[in-house]
Amino acid sequence: MITVSFQGLQLSASERRNLAFRQQAKQSFMNSVLTEQVAETLKAVEVRKEQGIKPERVWFEERKERGTICIAEWMGY
Repeated sequence: MITVSFQGLQLSASERRNLAFRQQAKQSFMNSVLTEQVAETLKAVEVRKEQGIKPERVWFEERKERGTICIAEWMGY
């Protein structure tokens, strides 16, 4: 989160445009549906933490090998 203080400061035209764009973009991205979905997801995560349920494994190891790979084997020769 960016905190900006403008006490005794004057912004250039490009800085004012940049700030206006950021404020407009923030309003358009944080619509009510998105905010509601994020809140529901965070609530579900908290419930899972309280119950001690481990998170779903999205990534898993298919195989574990050691050593240096041979380019010929990798290419199928």
